[in-house]
Amino acid sequence: MLYRSLEDPAPPIDADVDTAAMAETAAAVERAAWHVKILGEAAEISLTMMRSLGELAIARVEAAKAEGRGLAPDDDLTLAALGKATQTLRRTVALRDKLDAQASARREGLLAERVRRRAERAAGHVSAKTDAVLDGLADAYAADTSDAEYNDHIDNLMADAREYLGDADADEFRGWLDRPVGETVARLCAAVDLDPDSCALVGETWRVRRPPRDFELFLERRDREIAAASTASGEGAVAERVGVGLSP
Repeated sequence: MLYRSLEDPAPPIDADVDTAAMAETAAAVERAAWHVKILGEAAEISLTMMRSLGELAIARVEAAKAEGRGLAPDDDLTLAALGKATQTLRRTVALRDKLDAQASARREGLLAERVRRRAERAAGHVSAKTDAVLDGLADAYAADTSDAEYNDHIDNLMADAREYLGDADADEFRGWLDRPVGETVARLCAAVDLDPDSCALVGETWRVRRPPRDFELFLERRDREIAAASTASGEGAVAERVGVGLSP
């Protein structure tokens, strides 16, 4: 019997590692968050100044009313300063909100990309492990049957195997993604009535029977032909010696 080892596909180690573009986005989001924080502090300062100037402006206007006079040049300067402080606060808040919205959008996009990438890597790992299991089962079946039967039934066998793996209620296959490929192949062999020895744990390595490869078949056929030719040559030599011995 011929066997091969069953290796477990390595889980994706880079699923949680950002790409260069993602890392740049993350850095940009951090910078934007810092800018938003600074603008928030600037807005607080502007608000304090505006309130102080507002109180001063109100006091000057009330004083002018009480004295029955118009606003003095200093009063006008106070009102002008109040107007500039109000405009500065409004622009600062608008800029902060704009940067915050942009940073939030980029942050959400980055998180979505991380989720998508993680899901893609996980799906790829599931696909690789499924292929490894089905390939192992196909080898076990090919080693246990004729080519004609294999070709007639392999598609049905693969469909049944996928159904077993996808059956969440089947105790023997629940959590199969967390088990070695060889263990799942062995359980599938038992489920479809293949030889229990088709897949077994040898030491720490799962091994499955496999059919001979084309080159191995060629070598086997060549060895048979050489042996047959050698046998025929030997028989011819014996007959010739016997013929020589019987001649007068």
